[in-house]
Amino acid sequence: MQVPQDGEDFAGQPWYHGPLSRQKAEALLQQDGDFLVRASKSRGGHPVISCRWRGSVLHFEVFRVALRPRPGRPTALFQLEDERFPSLPALVHSYVTGQRTLSQATGAVASRPVTWQGPIRRSFSEDTLPDGLAWTEPLRARKRSGSQPAGLEHMGQPTEDHPGSGDWSPGSDQGSAGRHGGRLWSGAAHTSPWASLEVGTAGETLAFRLHRLETLALAGALAVLGCAGPLEERAAALRGLVELALALRPGAAGDLPGLAAVMGALLMPQVSRLERTWRQLRRSHTEAALAFEQELKPLMRALDEGAGPCDPGEVALPYVAPAVRLLEGEELPGPLEESCERLLRTLHRARLLARDAPRFREAAARRLRGFRPHPELREALTTGFLRRLLWGSRGAGAPWATRLEKFQRVLSVLSQHLEPDH
Repeated sequence: MQVPQDGEDFAGQPWYHGPLSRQKAEALLQQDGDFLVRASKSRGGHPVISCRWRGSVLHFEVFRVALRPRPGRPTALFQLEDERFPSLPALVHSYVTGQRTLSQATGAVASRPVTWQGPIRRSFSEDTLPDGLAWTEPLRARKRSGSQPAGLEHMGQPTEDHPGSGDWSPGSDQGSAGRHGGRLWSGAAHTSPWASLEVGTAGETLAFRLHRLETLALAGALAVLGCAGPLEERAAALRGLVELALALRPGAAGDLPGLAAVMGALLMPQVSRLERTWRQLRRSHTEAALAFEQELKPLMRALDEGAGPCDPGEVALPYVAPAVRLLEGEELPGPLEESCERLLRTLHRARLLARDAPRFREAAARRLRGFRPHPELREALTTGFLRRLLWGSRGAGAPWATRLEKFQRVLSVLSQHLEPDH
């Protein structure tokens, strides 16, 4: 079986059928081991492996984890259970040639592709999926793992292929999503009005949420750098961001990703270089300046190093960015001994967060008790609105790295205009 490289169009792969309903897929699979790959209509085009096994047709959704663009590296990884692959064809090749089970719970093995006989289909090409969003699903809609024994009694029972119904048989493998923190994020969402900004629209992978936090940091920096009026106006904007960060910290709202976004704005080079503005903050708003230096900066440093508060009594929405960066292959800075200690600390923290997911949900529910979001602000707090606000309708569709580079240049120009280098 040919294995195309990452990014190569695989519409010509014999096992790929393009958009196909589960009912039509089931009609094509006649014998145990027959399989095909289709784009699920009810899941927004997600790739699904449909396989007949022991008289029933099972449907296994393939999860896609977006990576930060890096030369010589794949733009995404694909997985069924724990192991990840640089492309969907590589995943199919490994499971078919190695006769590996598609999930441990079902024992299903895909061995014979049912080939597509019609014209060439359009693939899941990255060209049609900017930033990998089209394959992600609403995390809040994911079910608990069907690989657990309680789900086996319903294996292979047909369900209608309509939005919201899910596109897997109860025996399909959903466990990896929970193990990698998906339910942790969905259960602890919306812990504050700022969290409406931070959590974003449904259907975002954890990796994309890092992009979202960086987008929020850019918006926060723009709130300061866009103040072309008196010096005090910019100092007041800094004070507002500091006070927002204090309201999001552990023990208050406990929204750590929101806190990280605000701190990202305050620590951005284009903002931190504004010496006159920071001096004015210390003169006019001394308490906020002290809180930033003595409390917020050490807290953010500890969180980025895999330490800091993580108890659900203090935190409602935990900070998982360090673990996600490790999963993306980001190298840790510093000497080997220090980087190893940080690695172990980050992995230990990730295990604690996964273990305490139910307690985070409870903490979020307590903080949200009585909260009523402003209906007219819903659109303004979505990811799509923020992207269009910062980059325009056409620019919002550009690759993330391109958007980031262009906006960083804009912020640098604004910063230099406010306080030119001497």
